Amino acid sequence: MTLTAWIAETRALFIEQGVDDTPDLDARLLLEHVTGWDRSRQIVNAAEELSSHQLDLLENLRSQRLESRPIAYIIGSKEFYGRSFLVDERVLIPRPDTEILVETVLDAIEQGVVSRTDPIIDVGTGSGAVGITLAAELDRMVLLSDISPDALVVARTNSRRILGTELETIEGDLLPPGRKYGIIVSNPPYLTDEWMAAVDPGVRYEPTLALRGFGEDGLQIIRALVAESSNHGSLFIECDHRQARKVAGLFEEHGFTNVTIRRDLHGLDRVVWGVRR
Repeated sequence: MTLTAWIAETRALFIEQGVDDTPDLDARLLLEHVTGWDRSRQIVNAAEELSSHQLDLLENLRSQRLESRPIAYIIGSKEFYGRSFLVDERVLIPRPDTEILVETVLDAIEQGVVSRTDPIIDVGTGSGAVGITLAAELDRMVLLSDISPDALVVARTNSRRILGTELETIEGDLLPPGRKYGIIVSNPPYLTDEWMAAVDPGVRYEPTLALRGFGEDGLQIIRALVAESSNHGSLFIECDHRQARKVAGLFEEHGFTNVTIRRDLHGLDRVVWGVRR
């Protein structure tokens, strides 16, 4: 079977089973994972015959995708802010909308609203995507914290791969005590139980610990983080667009100023941030 035939067959299966919003892209990602050929080389070698071994490998991967397993877990990586992060079931898959969280921090620094030299912590770091990206973009150290020791293993691995050094990591819930943090950034769990019950099948492969926000409104963890952060500096939080106004209110209740809501790639409220001095 040629590359073109396999892509066409796979795309049709993904569409028929309704497991994929990007059937062509995911088919090509699986193909690249097995053959090592990127999209441009796949196009050039469209008539190339796949070996029986390659077809066996591809069939295994395709079957996983047809069971709604996320493509990022199948190939073991996800691009975020132009860098490839290793991911597996120990961590949440980084989303494109979360890049807005990174951009918001960088913009605040660029505009002088917060200091470039302020100590930074990424709370609930997961794969390390947010904290490592900030470390790379700012060429400085960022502290990574998470309640999950398994997630921190992934974050340290990504730190070594991407930065060439291992950022400091701390296992714990929210802000580790005994330090002062100038910039606190977090994509915490914020889904309500109702939203958890209605997520796409693929999301069920991701760690519940990184998704479920607890409380009727899903804001139990965010409430605690805002309260703890009020003794520090600037706070940047990602949340659901249905929660953003309430989260902004929490910021104001705890004395944050310049409280701002930023929209994501789809025009939905996504990031809330404010300054506490």
